[in-house]
Amino acid sequence: MNRRDVLRYGAAGAVTTATALVGAQGIASMGPAAGRPKAAADDPRDFDEVYKGKKIKGKHNARGKDELHINNKKLALTTINTLFIPEDGSAPHVGVGYISAINHYDPVEIDNGKHKDGLKKLAKKVVDILGDLELSDEAGKEHIH
Repeated sequence: MNRRDVLRYGAAGAVTTATALVGAQGIASMGPAAGRPKAAADDPRDFDEVYKGKKIKGKHNARGKDELHINNKKLALTTINTLFIPEDGSAPHVGVGYISAINHYDPVEIDNGKHKDGLKKLAKKVVDILGDLELSDEAGKEHIH
C-alpha cells in the first residue's frame, strides 16, 4: 500500500463527517425562497465543442444533476465526497468530485474555485480514455452510491 492509498483510505471518517456537514448546511440554508422555481440562465461554464474529433457538451444545472454528452451520447454522472491529493504537492483536502462509469476510481473535482472547469476536464478525460471507442447506450443510465 502506497502513501496515496493510506491517505485516501484513512480519510473515510473525514469524508463521512464532510458529507454530514454539507448536508446540514444545505438543510439550514433552505429558506422561504427555496421552493420557488427560478428561470434558469445559461451557465458560463457550459460548453459545446469538439475535442480530439469528438463532440463534447456539458450543461451545469442549478440543482445539481449536471449533464455530459460525448458524441451526443449521455454519460451518467455521480457526485461524491472524497479525499483529493493534488499532484502539485499542495495539501490533501476533502472535496466533491464527479465520477462516471469511465473514471469511477479517479474522480474529477467539481467546479468551484480553481477547479471551475471540472465538467470540461471530465469530458476531456473521458475522450482521452475512450480513444477511438464510443460510449454505449448503457453509459447514460444513472446509478447511486
